[in-house]
Amino acid sequence: MIEAAIGRDPSGQVTSFEVTHHGDSHVCAAVSMLVINTVNSIEAFTQADFTCDCNEEEGGYLSFTLNTPRGEPIGGQAGLLLDAMVLGLESAAAQHPNELIMKAK
Repeated sequence: MIEAAIGRDPSGQVTSFEVTHHGDSHVCAAVSMLVINTVNSIEAFTQADFTCDCNEEEGGYLSFTLNTPRGEPIGGQAGLLLDAMVLGLESAAAQHPNELIMKAK
């Protein structure tokens, strides 16, 4: 089962995520495309500073964290892209509850 953990700051803005336990199903492919496209879009279209770690050999692991100075809001374009990713993951989890679980990080 794929697990997607979403980290938020005190205001509720998404600041990080971690996706683990990918397999070979169409849901896994959709989740992979969604999270990788989000990381690529943040890199290409924003000035956000972030850390990303990915390891396909360990069951499809991807970890992403926005790096911002303490107390600074996330928001902006990176925040919108992360919100869109979470919306997609929540929709996939609702449609495929036996293959994808969402949790707080």
